[in-house]
Amino acid sequence: MEKTETMAVEKTRGLERKWKVLITLMIGVFMIILDSTIVNIAFPTLRSAFGASLNDSQWVISIYVMALGITTPVAGFLGDRFDIKRIYLLGLALFTLGSLLCGIAPSLPLLIAARALQGIGGGIAQPLGAAQLYRAFPPKEQGTAFGIFGLSLVAAPALGPVLGGWLVGLNLWRLIFFVNVPIGIIGVSLGTRFLVDYKTGKRHLFDPLGLITAVIGFGSILYAASIAENFGWTGAATIVVLILGVLVLVGHALWELKGTREPLMNLRIFSDRIFLNASLVGYVATIALFGAEFLMPLYLQSFRGRTALEAGLILLGIAGKRGSTWNAKESSWASPAPRPSPPLSPAVSTTRSARA
Repeated sequence: MEKTETMAVEKTRGLERKWKVLITLMIGVFMIILDSTIVNIAFPTLRSAFGASLNDSQWVISIYVMALGITTPVAGFLGDRFDIKRIYLLGLALFTLGSLLCGIAPSLPLLIAARALQGIGGGIAQPLGAAQLYRAFPPKEQGTAFGIFGLSLVAAPALGPVLGGWLVGLNLWRLIFFVNVPIGIIGVSLGTRFLVDYKTGKRHLFDPLGLITAVIGFGSILYAASIAENFGWTGAATIVVLILGVLVLVGHALWELKGTREPLMNLRIFSDRIFLNASLVGYVATIALFGAEFLMPLYLQSFRGRTALEAGLILLGIAGKRGSTWNAKESSWASPAPRPSPPLSPAVSTTRSARA
């Protein structure tokens, strides 16, 4: 372990290794976030290209988000069980492969399946990328490192809508997926060379029942929301699927709290009022931000008659707001005052606590 941490900060030719780790991780995260915003702006075009209804085509985005969210807590277990570098590169490779399959998908069902693969890869790579930064930089430099790392979180959503709108305007919508392939290959190549192998030395037990109930519970709720367009929110089918999802999630919570020694997510951490409040604020902010990024392209192109490029330029405002928020956060974390480690996301934080 000491050898690994020493490798993370040693000097190599040119830049110190820690800065090469940072650049490598920025490339991977940039690709993942870029893809999300590009697909959002091209969503009306995807509907038209496959002749699909809104109810069917929304799964292009919904399945990605669901796969991303469910895979994120599993990434913590995989990183502990094997090693962070290996699993991060696996996630990045899966995302790149998923992007290639999306670009060549001849039908909507195959595109949705490829998007699920993208979500699995992104859900593995994103949290483990941040974990690599914690290992590479000493505590006094982590604020600066995450501030620089945040540039990719600002640049990707700013570039994505504009680039996506431009490609859609040229009738080259498949390139919105193909553009990830060279970026992903570069990210995997640099990661293989510069990222540090790190193992905790702990052998954690996997929680398959926790994963299965999470997939069924969240999947059922998402499916209920998708069929509500046809059956209505008060329709029998919608209510049955929604109740099923809620009951399974209640069972999931009870299992995680009382049924297993090593839960997939340690829900007891929500008893901390500060963490609970921060998580609630984060949930609301995420819904507002990503809800707007999904609905605004539809509204601007379908109801206001804007082109995809015009819609992308309008959405630059959302990216600018995200950038100012990140800069404020980075400034507070870069201050010399004592501070705890910031949670990457509620799922990652609960997973990390479960491994402690």
